[in-house]
Amino acid sequence: MVTLGTIDIRKQFKIPGHKPIEVLKGVNLSVKPGEKVAIIGRSGAGKSTLLNILGGLERPSSGTVTRPDNIGFVFQQYHLMPELTVLENVLLPTMSKRHKAEAPVARAKELLEKVGLADRMHHLPGELSGGEMQRVALCRALVTDPDLVLADEPTGNLDAWTGAGILKILTELAGNRTFSLVMVTHSPEAAAICDRVLTLENGQLVQS
Repeated sequence: MVTLGTIDIRKQFKIPGHKPIEVLKGVNLSVKPGEKVAIIGRSGAGKSTLLNILGGLERPSSGTVTRPDNIGFVFQQYHLMPELTVLENVLLPTMSKRHKAEAPVARAKELLEKVGLADRMHHLPGELSGGEMQRVALCRALVTDPDLVLADEPTGNLDAWTGAGILKILTELAGNRTFSLVMVTHSPEAAAICDRVLTLENGQLVQS
């Protein structure tokens, strides 16, 4: 059984007056249920582009992606809605018709309590630290009990101590719920929590 699979994913960016830039040159990836995979590589290698394609946020130039409908996203820049409270931000994915979470408010409050933000759920994002905002983003990604979580540099904007705490939370938050994780990272500490580490090199994934 496979949670996520790709076959020969290619991505070109066309720039007027220049030859197309081929960023992804035939990416093949298979992720099993519950498996955690880290993708590393130099800046500009196309890691975030690949993650966006895996999550359906961007279309490949060619190739196929098989993914579950229920996906959680963790972005490096948090992407919290500034006018919504912490609790409202966490609940945003449950408002989609595709994600009918059972007792979503109770689940959101449970997650916020687990990450130590029970007393901040009615605050606005602007009143939080970077580490707190990333914890909110983790709760938002997991509130629908997704089959797959995609994380783009989840510790990239955090200091080492705060980043270590986020990684610990990421591995513990699901409790007895199982989800697959694909994480793009520059951090050896972040990659170390995963079952496999792959390098995006010359447009393809290779075993690290």
